Amino acid sequence: MHRATLLALAISALLAGTAATPAFAEFGAFARDQGTNKIGLSWGKQTQRQADDAAMKDCAESSCKIVFRTRAKQCSAVATAEQGDAWGASFRLQKDAAELAAMNDCQKRIKGQCKVRASGCNR
Repeated sequence: MHRATLLALAISALLAGTAATPAFAEFGAFARDQGTNKIGLSWGKQTQRQADDAAMKDCAESSCKIVFRTRAKQCSAVATAEQGDAWGASFRLQKDAAELAAMNDCQKRIKGQCKVRASGCNR
């Protein structure tokens, strides 16, 4: 009987701990409008739909399209040219690596200088 009571308490504690655990924010997205060069980024969303919607809203053009999506523990970055319409984007496991890859991607498209405009990571 004592074992049954302890087992029931252990299961109750486990279930209570599981219910209180917050959901991970695992999704992100990058959207871009080819005509206007506007961009939108999102990260840390609980569903892919929320991430897509946030990136599209951030892009703020009806013709924006999702370029790529990120998953749990991925970081994304976008770099754009200081002058002109060149851009670069990337996702990696670390924020610094995503920023560097986005800069390199942008620099391939223009002789001028690029700058990281936005970056972030999913949990």
